Amino acid sequence: MALRGGDPGQIGGYRLMDRLGAGGMGTVFLGQAESGRLVAIKVVHQQLADDYEFQIRFRQEVAAARRVSGAYTAPVVDADPDAEQPWMATLYVPGRTLRAQVEELGPLSGAELRRLAVGLVEALRDMHQVGVIHRDLKPDNVLLTEDGPRVIDFGISRATDHHTLTVTGRILGTPPYMSPEQLSAPHRVQASSDVFSLGAVLAYATCGRGPFDAENHYLTAYQVVHEPPDIAQLSGSIREIVQWCLAKDPDERPRPADLLEAFRRAPESEWGARPARHADRRVGARTPAAAPGAVRRRRWRIAALVATGAVLVAAGTYLGLREGSDPDASRPTAGGTSSPDTARQGPTAQQMRGGPQYQAVYGGSSTGFSAYADAPGRRPPGWQAWTSAAQAGPCVYADGSLLCVATDGDETPQVTRLGAADGKAVWSRPAPVKGDEAPVVLDDLVIASSEGGLRAFRLSDGSPQWSLPLGATVRRLTADGERVYGTTSNGTLIAVDPAEGKEAWRRRIPTAMSNPVVRVADSVVHVLGSSKPPPAAARADQLTLLRAAGGEVVRQVRLERPCDHWSLAVATSPDRGYSYLCQPDTQLTESPGLLEARVHVPGPEGPAFSRQFPDQGLVLSYTRSNGQLYVVRSESPHGIVLAELDTEGVTQWHAPLGVACDAGAPAPVVVTGELAYLACGPKGVVVDLNARKVVQRFTVDGGSELGTTAYPDFLVAGGIVFARHGTGWTSVDPFA
Repeated sequence: MALRGGDPGQIGGYRLMDRLGAGGMGTVFLGQAESGRLVAIKVVHQQLADDYEFQIRFRQEVAAARRVSGAYTAPVVDADPDAEQPWMATLYVPGRTLRAQVEELGPLSGAELRRLAVGLVEALRDMHQVGVIHRDLKPDNVLLTEDGPRVIDFGISRATDHHTLTVTGRILGTPPYMSPEQLSAPHRVQASSDVFSLGAVLAYATCGRGPFDAENHYLTAYQVVHEPPDIAQLSGSIREIVQWCLAKDPDERPRPADLLEAFRRAPESEWGARPARHADRRVGARTPAAAPGAVRRRRWRIAALVATGAVLVAAGTYLGLREGSDPDASRPTAGGTSSPDTARQGPTAQQMRGGPQYQAVYGGSSTGFSAYADAPGRRPPGWQAWTSAAQAGPCVYADGSLLCVATDGDETPQVTRLGAADGKAVWSRPAPVKGDEAPVVLDDLVIASSEGGLRAFRLSDGSPQWSLPLGATVRRLTADGERVYGTTSNGTLIAVDPAEGKEAWRRRIPTAMSNPVVRVADSVVHVLGSSKPPPAAARADQLTLLRAAGGEVVRQVRLERPCDHWSLAVATSPDRGYSYLCQPDTQLTESPGLLEARVHVPGPEGPAFSRQFPDQGLVLSYTRSNGQLYVVRSESPHGIVLAELDTEGVTQWHAPLGVACDAGAPAPVVVTGELAYLACGPKGVVVDLNARKVVQRFTVDGGSELGTTAYPDFLVAGGIVFARHGTGWTSVDPFA
């Protein structure tokens, strides 16, 4: 574009030759130095140059851009952020924006798309390594050049060691490519926000539209925060990688290194959009947000395992359920909180928040509870309230059904699949399995503990698939999408490849207790044991961390204060650390509450400091969801309450529940999006986490003894509660 009347002839000693573009912050000119070098010069609009907040913002942009260097960014050549009309010059890179390319020539595919994806990830890696978050990655800020893509325009970027700039009345970013936290909590934005934007950009590059596009920016922003992405048109592996990037929870998104490995493994034939005959063209059809995981055998396809607490506390174990999208889920009206009247109509899509997958998140207790995404579309079609007389012990939810193991009245063990809609047996398979150990469901296999090993059954019909002798009974089963893990009575940790039905590796943990509890997070297996070898082992005060892929010990660290053995919960942190939550060992201390220990890999020698969260009283259960910690505790004079804690363990709010709980039988609690379901005995409540109050009460029929066993006994799917009672299960709609 030619220069216009009123445009300056030179800036900072650079002769202006042409206009390259203009935006909300300023105009970009093509400039030339005396040496002949070409630069792109951004000149700030005069009205913004007089704005004090903006002056700070532009200085941050210049500082951030100077820190970034790499093959896929445009380096800063010169700048004067304090000039009367501030400006910044970067190396001129000839090329067109990704948006211009797609609008003129159509979506990318094959090697061209792969080159874009890898280049953008490397650009983000370079930025994040020097502590810069871009915060406005979008098709207009990606240049396609002969040497690969270049990320430009650090106009709203922030160095991680700077305070977040708050601009009153403004949202900084472009809604179709912003992360949920940019819209709802901009002061909490971390590097993972750029990964979300990357997923949206790759979706646009592949199919020519953004994954959250709507008729206006307000609806788009709503869909970014509350709805699953519309990416059904993307091909297999690429669709699943993009889903991983677009996880609503920042902690669930991949790191640049994870993405580079995923892109390397993705088949060349799947770089692009699906053929039209396969793509879902329905207006509004959306692909459920997939759970993260490594790419080998599509580990995001884990179908199951919403075993909670004693059997599974899933930090980094992501359990996607293969269920359809939710075309009938209506958007709620503005406001977002529920009154008791609206609550009786059932939870809205906004309250459930998230795609129709089951996803266990950080949580743990001696009875079991968890947090996961839920959606109206996960409600079993044709569901009616039911109570099953079938013998069914601990169950997990998968593929619209409960997968259970049990010992019937004749003491014959069996694996059973119950239809979630009516509680009737779809199939039942007599087998020498352990009737008190919940199965896992992985890659269309139901895997159960048996005497001396593991057995696998086909999910669809229960037919035996393999039997693996391991020389000992394996308990505490959990999975990470690639392997199944369990422990033996002598403290041996065993990993099994379910696709092959073969042992992957085993490691004897010398100080482990009998059948130690296993957690998996961030490709690391965490085993809680004792610092003293048997038979003196009695204190759960030592953590052993092993690589999930090969079983090598990464670190062994003693906890300063011992934990209750069953209550361990693991969460990852961006600094390659782990946060462990547990309840104190009541045999060694009379002080109730919650303990937290932090461990880094690598880290300093010596025990891990364990701090006690203040003023928690008698904790009955707890879980993490979307970075928040929710605790069920006894609190005078309110009785049993649900409380939200911040990262320091300070109570932010509490909601009296009006139910009586036995301190010896903790209350199961399940957090799904913006709702928390919990029960004490047969009495249950639903808490709206936004309104911070009970919005519904319900009763579990069938003589339920919730919270009185050490097995998973409380699940939620599509707003329907499934609870264990005696030897069977029952199902109820809390909002009926």
